[in-house]
Amino acid sequence: MRSDMLVSVAVVDEEGPHITIPRLAVVARALEQNFRYFELIYLLRESQRPQLDRFAAEIAGLANLRIILTGEGTRFYRQRLIATMEAIGDVVALYDPDDMPIEDLVTQIGHAKDRDEILIGWRPSRPPSGWSYRLLSLASNNVISARAARTIILPREPLNAIAARKSASIDLRFEARNAPTHYNRFDITTPVRAKAGFSQRYELLMEILLAGAPRFLKLYAALGFLVVAGSTLYSFYAIAVILLRDHVQEGWFSTAIIQSGSTAFIAGGMSILAISLVAVLEVLSGGSARMIVDEISNTNFFDKVEDLNVEMSGDTPAIGEQHVA
Repeated sequence: MRSDMLVSVAVVDEEGPHITIPRLAVVARALEQNFRYFELIYLLRESQRPQLDRFAAEIAGLANLRIILTGEGTRFYRQRLIATMEAIGDVVALYDPDDMPIEDLVTQIGHAKDRDEILIGWRPSRPPSGWSYRLLSLASNNVISARAARTIILPREPLNAIAARKSASIDLRFEARNAPTHYNRFDITTPVRAKAGFSQRYELLMEILLAGAPRFLKLYAALGFLVVAGSTLYSFYAIAVILLRDHVQEGWFSTAIIQSGSTAFIAGGMSILAISLVAVLEVLSGGSARMIVDEISNTNFFDKVEDLNVEMSGDTPAIGEQHVA
């Protein structure tokens, strides 16, 4: 049993407490057998609170369990981010029980602590939908792959660096190309269980697009300025034609100037708007605390704290007997 670290394992409920809570019991037993200090974080939405009453006895028997209730509008990947921000462990694991047995997770947690590196689950073969992930990967700062598992293990220092990024929610799902620390992969051999429906796939797409929004806006702004430059050159061309050509169709010059001017105005305005949105996105951050509705906790680390081996010498006065000369 390791006692040199505090381990946080977070599980986000996707299938309901009637399925997730029995799995949490297995996770809690494994953590209790392998780590002296640990916490188990269970995230679910506020609408699922009434279902918890039916499992009150099971919940009471889970050591160091923290139940975090989030608002109805909180997305799945935002819940994962909340879990990492609320975790207090030296090593934090976002765990999907369908990815791997808990025994394998315990082993990888030890590796992450000893090596001080981020570990992400990786499947040896690509599912049939891998081409769509590859397409998204080309437009993103992350390595979007169907082979990437949802389970990821992060030591405290790399986690703090990831959590400070505006793309943290997607960086906790897929390897970031420009991350402040390197991701390392470990093999997962369990078969893929297709449980993500259309809504969750759409949510993942939105997270990828939101994470890459500044990049897309900057590209759009650059294209807008190119259009402005092209419109300006076209205006010069129209002026040159009206000055150098003897026969110009009636109305051509005014039409050309109006077209180039309108295009330059619209493209320039949209470019400035895109740059402004980039600035807004770079300023805005956080907000996860407002998504937490309530927390239920039965954690208690103090009963496992050993007495300090401190001896008082005979010449040292007690604290109450010390005085100032």
